[in-house]
Amino acid sequence: MWKTNLAILGLSLVLGGCAANLHQLSKDSSPELLRGEFLRGQQNRLVLESAEQKYVAEGFEVQRHQNLAELHKRYRMSEPKHWDRITSGFDKTHEVYSAEPVPKAQDGTELSCRLTWKSGSAPQGICQDKAGKEYQVRFD
Repeated sequence: MWKTNLAILGLSLVLGGCAANLHQLSKDSSPELLRGEFLRGQQNRLVLESAEQKYVAEGFEVQRHQNLAELHKRYRMSEPKHWDRITSGFDKTHEVYSAEPVPKAQDGTELSCRLTWKSGSAPQGICQDKAGKEYQVRFD
């Protein structure tokens, strides 16, 4: 019985880790951006649409950051159970993610984007065109 429960737990962790997260562009993004979505999963995808262009980036990498040295100093001796949850991967509140997609329009126009977010939060950041114009992007 315990082997079955362990197998179910393992399978749910694997499936939960592979689940895609879809975020829609928030209304407090730059007004030039009419629509957009950010899909995180096995195939990351960013789509941003203005009145003139639709920009798409696919397959870019999402980086996970965690300052274990700082967390070690902070929690190892004072909160050893918390430290164990961090190092075992059960406490994700100390993880920060980032991505630098380069969405392209059909005419070859590109945007350079820098997005960051904490675990459990939605991505946000800035996209910039070749002329240096910046667009705030926030996702729900």
